[in-house]
Amino acid sequence: MRTTGHMSRIIFLGIAIGLLLAPTVFAQNPTGTLNGRITDQDGAGLPGVTITATSPSLQGSRVTTTGVNGDYKVAFLPPGDYQVTYELEGFKTSTQQVKISAANATLSNITMELGAVSEEIVVTAAQAAISENITGASNITLDELENLPVQRNMASAVNLAPGVANTGPSSAPSISGAMSFENLWLINGVVINENVRGSILPLFIEDAIQETTVAVSGISAEYGRFTGGVVNSITKSGGNEFEGSLRVNLTNDDWISETELSGERVDDISETFEATLGGFLWKDHLWFFAAGRDLETTGSNSTDITNITYGTSDSEERTEGKLTVTPHPSHSLIGSYLEIERVRTNTDFGTVLDLRSINAMREDPQEIQSINYTGILTSNLFVEAQLSEREFIIARGAGGVPDLIEGTLIRTRGEGFRYWSPTFCGSCEDQSRDNENQLANLSYFLTTEGAGTHDLKFGYDSFEDSIFSINHQTGSDFTVYGSDVVRDAAGNIVLDSVNGSPFPIFDPNASSQPWIRWFAVFNTDLAQPTSFKTNSFYVNDSWQLNDKWSFNVGVRYDENDGTNSAGATVANDDKISPRLGASYDLRGDGEWVFNASYGSYVAALIGTGNIADGSSNGGAIGNYRFDYEGPALNTNCTPNVNCLTSPEVLREVFDWYQSLGGVFDLNQIDENAPIFNFLTQLNVPGATTQVRGTFSSPGAEELTFGVTKRLGSKGLFRADLVYREWEDFYGDRTTVDNGTVQTSSGPADLTLIGNFGSDQLSREYTGLLTQFRYRFTDRFTLAGNYTLSNTEGNINGETTRSGPVSGGVLDYPEYRERRWNFPDGDLRTDQRHKLRVWGSYDLVNTGFHNLNGTVLLNYFSGQPYAANANINPSPFVNNPGYQTPPTSISYFFTDRDAFRTDDITRVDLSLNYSFTFNVFGRGIELFLQPEVINVLDADGVIDPNGLDDNEGVTVLAPFNPFTETPVEGVNFRRNDNFGQPLNENDFQTPRTFRFSVGFRF
Repeated sequence: MRTTGHMSRIIFLGIAIGLLLAPTVFAQNPTGTLNGRITDQDGAGLPGVTITATSPSLQGSRVTTTGVNGDYKVAFLPPGDYQVTYELEGFKTSTQQVKISAANATLSNITMELGAVSEEIVVTAAQAAISENITGASNITLDELENLPVQRNMASAVNLAPGVANTGPSSAPSISGAMSFENLWLINGVVINENVRGSILPLFIEDAIQETTVAVSGISAEYGRFTGGVVNSITKSGGNEFEGSLRVNLTNDDWISETELSGERVDDISETFEATLGGFLWKDHLWFFAAGRDLETTGSNSTDITNITYGTSDSEERTEGKLTVTPHPSHSLIGSYLEIERVRTNTDFGTVLDLRSINAMREDPQEIQSINYTGILTSNLFVEAQLSEREFIIARGAGGVPDLIEGTLIRTRGEGFRYWSPTFCGSCEDQSRDNENQLANLSYFLTTEGAGTHDLKFGYDSFEDSIFSINHQTGSDFTVYGSDVVRDAAGNIVLDSVNGSPFPIFDPNASSQPWIRWFAVFNTDLAQPTSFKTNSFYVNDSWQLNDKWSFNVGVRYDENDGTNSAGATVANDDKISPRLGASYDLRGDGEWVFNASYGSYVAALIGTGNIADGSSNGGAIGNYRFDYEGPALNTNCTPNVNCLTSPEVLREVFDWYQSLGGVFDLNQIDENAPIFNFLTQLNVPGATTQVRGTFSSPGAEELTFGVTKRLGSKGLFRADLVYREWEDFYGDRTTVDNGTVQTSSGPADLTLIGNFGSDQLSREYTGLLTQFRYRFTDRFTLAGNYTLSNTEGNINGETTRSGPVSGGVLDYPEYRERRWNFPDGDLRTDQRHKLRVWGSYDLVNTGFHNLNGTVLLNYFSGQPYAANANINPSPFVNNPGYQTPPTSISYFFTDRDAFRTDDITRVDLSLNYSFTFNVFGRGIELFLQPEVINVLDADGVIDPNGLDDNEGVTVLAPFNPFTETPVEGVNFRRNDNFGQPLNENDFQTPRTFRFSVGFRF
């Protein structure tokens, strides 16, 4: 159950006070670590050196001493710039400036000189923006995002890393070839993955994010529940000085260049306000940070193909609070809270043709809260842990009405068009998507004379994903599929002049035979939240053998326990994931470092849809699909003269359905009714779909080889060769050997949910990931990355509308062949080339006036797609005994990678001007930041019709898929809009102007 915001805050405050009084182990904020080795001029390790780290980001100071080999570790350092002092009697004192990054280790090796008199030597360390250890990682700070012409959020930071391609559904990021839902997104240690599609939830305020670390390969055993990458962001925490900001971001629909499918632009400036304030209540002991964000935007959108322009709005309030308490320098407690209230108007889902299928309003309230604790028990023993939860109600109020005519969605076979009514139900039960996480670890820093230094970490991680959903697909629970829509002589879709919707064509004799689909909801009284829980234990050793050799040796154990929405156990398995790595420093000075690693990663369980929850009968949806063989409707009519309108067609269709015994209540089904002679697909959750035993989490194995090269003291270059192969894919099996089950509609085929190995489904990734950064002068920095990669196999595994989907290669196997149903080739997420290079130059820097210009060059090669559509193989198969053999199976008429979207080239520009003046001895900085995205207004189609499976192709004359090769123009045709954009959102971002203005202190 979701508590009210007021009650939630009271509970949160109570927990925080309790932990202050008795600090139990509850924390894991993405802090950084400083480690290294102190030697004398002969290269011998110096034990007993005192290391003191201070920073504006740190409450008090951290002090430790080196061990017998001269090795040291300073743990739990908040990200920021640090001054580190090294002292030993008889040696000159050395002081170094270093940068600590979130979720990363910074290496600082020092050679100390003999001297009777203390002498300070100041060395400026290179920024730790690119990792130099086994993990392939990048770090992006808020200051860098400020200068770049990008949105200042986590998604933009991720897209600045190599190995990341925005090629998942709805341009979601795929990291190192994984499906887009298999990344781990964290902010302040809290998981912010959306439960269904695994995408990032915007649980942050941009000006509050301090920095983001993106790990794409060689990831240690401390992290689990992913097969892609790990993204770690941390927000600001306050300090011993009061700091704050106020910003307004200005956008305007009229500041966006038009594309060939643009509607009329709305000339209305939209404003997004951001405010932050941080400081202290007790210096070095009690810091606070607060932030707020208020968004009021208006814009325009247009329907697909019909290009009807309509206005949109987005109203959102985000509020964040954070408290950092350090009663003793060795113990810190952090409590954080964030809440979002969001209301949007005129949102859509899928390929919509009219305004009736647009959602007038939807709400999406969210909140996260966490308690974090870190403790330094001795100079070499550390503890950390976290308690957190996230709550999310999705799309409240969006969808159709519970009426048979007004609430039934009409779609078209083949094209997938949607019209007449919105998808889902706007007045049904709230759908919640929540998670809880508890984790704790203990680390021990061991130095030995013969076996080097070991940074040992022992951890426990318990994560629960929970969804409550009575998943009404439409307001009426019915969707009807026509064979086409009425068009004029030029092939354009004609709209009803009264309702503004297309005229449906229902032709029972067409190759795309119309359907009636009843998404019946079963046992709503039994429905309960799903619970997919992963309990994990891990051990990881970061082992520094000597100046040249270091290793990472780790193993993670994940145990799954999953129950569906009816409370039945569907997952109860475990996996062991080794993580091994080696690094060799060629000269022992960090200039050339070579590394290699092997890792096994295990994905999170997906507790939704037709996979983990597909066997539930508690509030889950079934699927009764009937072929429509009633009277032909609108097969030969004149639009707006004698064509039947959408509601008139629906009445005719449902009259036919009812005349044959079709019902709308599960309790009234008569299996002997004539309508069941037209039943071609049946899925009764918990009956026709079951989990026998349990299923496992998918996984991936990774091999990497890499090298880093320091470019003097001003830069770094890194290259990694990454290979991954996935296993244990989600899959359905409907075979004769499964037998049948008895339902209220009679006997039905049994489908079993489980996992497939690489002998049936395959997915592989090979990538060369390079990145560099070089600071030519104090005013000019050049950085960037290039990725050359290939993702190939025979399973995309996700769609725009459903998120994760199972592979049905053994679903009615007699009616399929892998060569045309699951062909091998480049997969949807494949992006062969990605290049991003940015140069930042301070044009003016006088101390009071500063003007920075940054240019970002982008190149992204296109995504592959195919011409495929559903065919009916039944006439060519001798039914071995199925009750409802399939009449609609996807067929690839071309190679999986026969076509590609456009290559995208884009130049973006930002200018950042600031003026600083003093008020009562305090510096106030006023700033103005104009940005131009796509300066040259280059065009390119990124989401053409056909990119999603089974769209844009019409099946013509039947053919035998097992023995014949279909002929284009005879057996199928690509529609006129195949490979073409359907609305302006299908193009790359046209030239766009944005402005930000505000002040900081």
